[in-house]
Order: sequence, then structure tokens, then C-alpha cells
Amino acid sequence: MRHDTVIPPRLAIAAAFGVLTALLVPAPATAQEFPEPGRPLTLIQNFAPGGTIQKAMQDFEPFFEKYLGTEVIVETVEGAAGLIGYNEAYRRPADGYTLVGASTTFGPHVYPYLSQTPPPWKYEDFKPLGIYSEIPNSGMLVLADSPYQTLPDLIRAARENPGEITIGTIGPGRIEDVQIDELQQFFGIEVNHVYYDSGGTLFTDLLTGDLDVIITAVLQYADNKDVKIVTLLAKEMMDTFPYPETPIMANWQEELDFDVKDLRTLGSTHFNAMMVRSDVPDEVFAKLAEALRLTVEDPEWRKLVKDYRFPVYRSPEEAQATYDNMREGIERMTTKRD
Repeated sequence: MRHDTVIPPRLAIAAAFGVLTALLVPAPATAQEFPEPGRPLTLIQNFAPGGTIQKAMQDFEPFFEKYLGTEVIVETVEGAAGLIGYNEAYRRPADGYTLVGASTTFGPHVYPYLSQTPPPWKYEDFKPLGIYSEIPNSGMLVLADSPYQTLPDLIRAARENPGEITIGTIGPGRIEDVQIDELQQFFGIEVNHVYYDSGGTLFTDLLTGDLDVIITAVLQYADNKDVKIVTLLAKEMMDTFPYPETPIMANWQEELDFDVKDLRTLGSTHFNAMMVRSDVPDEVFAKLAEALRLTVEDPEWRKLVKDYRFPVYRSPEEAQATYDNMREGIERMTTKRD
């Protein structure tokens, strides 16, 4: 037997009014309308002002405005070797209006494994829009008149004087933590590792003699006569590298009796990327990734960054594979350290 549902007249009127009201209220902006007119996009630079991360974000600003058609703001959220900026990006809605930079040395592949205070998010909560710069860059830097003119000089001195050579890095909570661990384990040495909040103070203390060596992004100092690049932490030299005479780890294999293939974090190409929350809508992600691609391929942007970045575009898929590999390497090293 069929039972018909009878709606009282007052309820029917109320229901009809509700439908009419819903039709009259403007719907929220959809992914197809991203970015919404008048709503700015924020690029978080997560280190102290004055460094290359801030400059990179500032140089992205006009090009993202050009290709996304909205205002772009660079916001400094520093602290904990860049982690605080990531925590802030995670705290904000996953709507595509907040982006944050990443590199070989910092990012979602690093903080969950190396930070003293674990972040409230995990590696999978962020994903790359793509890689925009890739070049051997991470390396060891000393004063021009340092007694450690080569990597073998440094290793021999460290073996003869355990704990007396002081190496500075930004941190803790960055890949340099693992690089120092691997350096000591791989070559059987002990060094004094000192952390710094920013690259500026790190470099200053090298110049004043408070540090013997620093591990940092060294290409910015390639033409500085006061310092010398001991070695790039890379296994191979790129054909288009602007300083082809710079030593890489492969140059020291015979003298130090090791195989460069056995290196992990000490042999990584330095790359830079742009990250966003992984749960942004697919259409928004696609627009942001396209804006990054167009920027990296823009001759004006390439000219603007040529002194401190090496423009190379890698797709989101290629970038994800690169970060997955880095994350796996860091996991192996941290497990060994524990």
C-alpha cells in the first residue's frame, strides 16, 4: 500500500521561501573563478629578511600578478629554520591563496624528520607546484686564506684534531643536520657543529673567524675574493654550470678513497620549488602550477634572477618525484642516527 506524504501549507510555504532565498544568495567563488577579483595571493618567505628566499619571493611577485591577474603580497613569517612559515601556511585555508618556498635544504621533506618540535602536519600535507631552479649550490665555504683549501685538507685535519674544527649551518631542522651527520659518519671524523638563525649571520661569523667552515648555498659567494668554495656537495657537474672549475665531491674520490655513488645528502643537486597545501582544489592547483611555469619560462624573470638562481622548470610530477627521493634519503639517515 502506498502512503503519500502530505506537507502542511505553512511548511510548504517555508520550504519554498527557503529555496527562493538560496537562489538569491550569491554562491561562494568556485575554483574556476580563482583568483577572486580583489583577493590577494600571499607568498610566505619563511626566513629572516635580507636573504635569497626573500629576494626570490619578491622577484616572483610581479610575475605572479601578471599571470594570475591579482595582487601578490610577500609576507615574512620566520623562525625555527623556516618551520614557522610552514606551520602558518598549514594553518590557513587550503584555497590556494598561500604559497611557501622550498629547496633541497628546507621544506616538507625535512621538517617532520629533523625539527626539534615536530610540526602539526606531515610530509603529504604539502605538494610542489614545480621546481623553478636547479643547480649544484650547497657546498662548503671557508676564508680565502684558510688552511683547509681542499676537502682532503679538511678531512685530514678533522681526523687529527677531533672536535676542533667548527662548522656552521642554518638550523636546526634543515637538511644540513643530516649532511653534517653523514660527513662525520662517512669520513670517520668529529666536528663542532654550530647552528645559526640566518645565512647573513652565518656568513658574518665565517668572515670574523668564529667559524672555520660553513655549509650553505655557496654560489652567491662565488665571486667574493674573501672566501673560497672548498667543494660543492654534488656528485656531478652540469654542462651549463657557470663556474665549471668549482670542485665537486666526485673530484675527491681517489684522494679520500671513496665512491661518490655511496653518498646520500652530501651529493644532492640544489633545487628550489614552490609549495602549496596538498588539499587545494585541482583546478586551483593547475592554475598556480601554470603561473609558475609561465614565470620560469619568462625571459624577464630569468634575467632578474640570473645572479642567484639557475632557472630550470620541472613539472609538479617531476618535482614530487624529486622530493619523494629526498624524503626517503633523510628518513634513512635519521633512522641510522637514532
